[in-house]
Amino acid sequence: MSKPTKKKKVQSRKKSSVFLKALGMAFYVLVLGVTLAFGSLMGWINQSEVLKNVIINRITNQEPKDVFQSNSLTVLILGCDDDVTVKNSQIVKSTARSDLMMVARLDFETNSVGAVSIPRDTLVQVAGYRRQKINAYHALGGPELAQRAVEQVLPNVAIDRVVVLNFKAFEELIDMVGGVDIYVPKRMKYDDNWANLHIDLQVGRQHLNGYEAMGFVRWRKNNNGRGGDSDFERQKRQKDLMMALKDQIVKNMSMANRVLDKTVDIAGGAFSSQQIAALMLMSRSLNGDNVKMGQIPVVEIEGSYDLRVDQLRLEDTLKEFRVVVDDGRYVRASE
Repeated sequence: MSKPTKKKKVQSRKKSSVFLKALGMAFYVLVLGVTLAFGSLMGWINQSEVLKNVIINRITNQEPKDVFQSNSLTVLILGCDDDVTVKNSQIVKSTARSDLMMVARLDFETNSVGAVSIPRDTLVQVAGYRRQKINAYHALGGPELAQRAVEQVLPNVAIDRVVVLNFKAFEELIDMVGGVDIYVPKRMKYDDNWANLHIDLQVGRQHLNGYEAMGFVRWRKNNNGRGGDSDFERQKRQKDLMMALKDQIVKNMSMANRVLDKTVDIAGGAFSSQQIAALMLMSRSLNGDNVKMGQIPVVEIEGSYDLRVDQLRLEDTLKEFRVVVDDGRYVRASE
């Protein structure tokens, strides 16, 4: 075999040089692209305290039970009218009756949620106060007194955290993600000028904005008194809205930073950014099967619109909807 000529060696070196330069340029572009993408991603992440904590929790493998230092958390959720004043995500004035009262137990071991609502017309007497409807206690003494009233009704349940929902922030969140798609089971028409509440929804699959979505879950009956819902039906609507909102958020992950931070406002400052992040990670596995929502058993008091708790059925109901453990006991997360 003949030896390569000097000319062929030069051509070979040129080809190698061109190839190495091209390879170097490709590597440079790749590295630069990744660097820029990472820089943009970090800039995007840094816009949200919650999102930063989501990333940190994922990297450090911190689960909700690590963040809350407990296997579960029981939360009292209060939804009040416009008399609630919020400043810097904190409830600073709270004179409203609680239109919504729900106790939810988040089980971090099984990634499940159990919840029961308490009808606002349920009568209860807290020490130092006369016997009255449970929704009045928030107006009298704020979240702390509302918690005492609920623990009076549910003696085997100890509340770890009280969340006063900021309805306005919730409406803004739904608008932020472009509204929600949901099925409206019946004609909903109700106007209350004093409460500035106006609901006008048609039957069928609807795309609702934030204000309409809140009307969807707050509606009780039409102005003519017809078509009213039971509390059970209202709870189903609340669950439907929760799942629809979750689906819509997943579709709009590009807005995750704004959406996640908004949840801090919605919860009225009851949770830190790290805790919100932990709950967000937990919510990924939530669906209709591992979310159970119901209502405490009540009996109508003859001759009035007031209700009393059916004590004979209460414990079984709390077990059924996973608000207490099987033996009926519950221990505070702080203990």
